[in-house]
Amino acid sequence: MAEKIQLPALTWRNRARGLANSLLNFVFPPVCGACKKAGSLICEECHHQLQWVQAPLCDRCGRPTRKPTDCCPVCQERPLPLKQIRAAVLFAHPVSKLIHNLKYNGAFALGKPLGQLMAGAWATWHMPVDLVLPIPLHAERKRKRGYNQSTLLTRAFCDRTALPYAEDALQRTRLTTPQVGLTAVERLQNVQDAFQADACVMDRHVLLIDDICTTGATMAAAATALYAAGAHTVSGYCLARAV
Repeated sequence: MAEKIQLPALTWRNRARGLANSLLNFVFPPVCGACKKAGSLICEECHHQLQWVQAPLCDRCGRPTRKPTDCCPVCQERPLPLKQIRAAVLFAHPVSKLIHNLKYNGAFALGKPLGQLMAGAWATWHMPVDLVLPIPLHAERKRKRGYNQSTLLTRAFCDRTALPYAEDALQRTRLTTPQVGLTAVERLQNVQDAFQADACVMDRHVLLIDDICTTGATMAAAATALYAAGAHTVSGYCLARAV
């Protein structure tokens, strides 16, 4: 079982939550978050359609390439402060639909199977990690959504990998414009100085968890705050890689 830093596990609440989930599944059988087929949150057919990220790719940012490279042209032009970024699958159907429903349609239950999916692919991209942190939402956006999808992914991922995590060690201190539709440069400017990290990251090998990586701008801004707080290295791991 993964160690959650700062907040102790509340066993009785976990048991009650498990019992409630079992009852809900009996009364309201789960349906696939992508195709609505009854039986599971990600049906077997949709699972088979997932496009797993595979080599060759850029060793730095994890962007798929035609041949292996230590630093792709994009990283040469705009180097990121992270040690490396990796992802489980490509941002294509059906994971694009699953992520959309997780983030915007209240399908928070998808966080668990999607986080487990990330854990299943982790062996391919394994890297030294002392502490796992979710990319945070600003408090205002989190209140509107009701949850942070990256936190849900982190919990499920760490439960499977037994890596320690801290949900609140990184904060988003400034409300930013959604990154969708912005250029790479605009994305970097949008999230600049938007994060602050706690001292618990001092001398740690930190792994950031997020749902999608497009240019890596959000993770880069978070990494800058983590390094300022004394982190030894910062890497990123996302559910999906947009290409």
